[in-house]
Amino acid sequence: MTVRLFQCPPVAALTGCLLIAFGNGCRTSTTTLVQDRDTLTQLAPFLYVLSGNYDGLLTVSDFKSAGSFGIGTFDGLDGEAVLLDGIVYQVKGDGTVHVPDDTVGMPFGACTLFDADRQHVMRHVSSFTAFTQALETLFEDRHIFYAVRVHGDFKSMRVRSCDRQGKPYRPLAEATRDQHEYTYTNTRGTLVGFWTPPFVPGSIGVPGFHFHYLADDRTHGGHVLDFESEKLTVVIDPTPRITINFTTPGGVPLVEHDIERQVHDAERSRR
Repeated sequence: MTVRLFQCPPVAALTGCLLIAFGNGCRTSTTTLVQDRDTLTQLAPFLYVLSGNYDGLLTVSDFKSAGSFGIGTFDGLDGEAVLLDGIVYQVKGDGTVHVPDDTVGMPFGACTLFDADRQHVMRHVSSFTAFTQALETLFEDRHIFYAVRVHGDFKSMRVRSCDRQGKPYRPLAEATRDQHEYTYTNTRGTLVGFWTPPFVPGSIGVPGFHFHYLADDRTHGGHVLDFESEKLTVVIDPTPRITINFTTPGGVPLVEHDIERQVHDAERSRR
């Protein structure tokens, strides 16, 4: 089934700046960028969580301070994280949604200060595959990251989430084999996610799309596997820069060989 696209008028991007004046009667001023709104911030390279490093060096508080929109996971791979409008939600392995304490650790996450730079409407979306194929045609530059926020009514939504893992932690490709899968019908909510350029290595991030879902009533969500919808509002934020915390976690050795294969295996079990 063909996905029909309708482009809406662009929404003005927000600018974060601080006006500073020095001295009495000073006639000059300096505009200083408070935070780069076009940067994707990652709590760690993907290699760390791929290797089974599930103890978060940073926290929910750190995650929220770096952005207003994002996805990730929690200590012990305890469910899926959704950062939406500055609030972090935790979708547990049983499918329930909670707001975690600010002190909860996060071994991996990606976020940005989301700006509604471009908006489109998609109609008659028959599947996640059809959606992503149509969405990629909207990207003017395939060499940068994109933050994508999607809202609408879904005839069906199929998601997964993972239970908290016990130590010693298994590598991601093994741990994700035990994820729980749920299918919801006639649900309304938001997709939160990113597109990573195809040339980015798996040790840094997973090329392609990665979306998490959160229902409007905050009763369910998870890592998106598939969906169907008659109408979706799609907002795109081109994000040309990335910042990654490379602080090395302790206790679990990092994968050194066959990284791309292990990324593939881990992601295959998540879709």
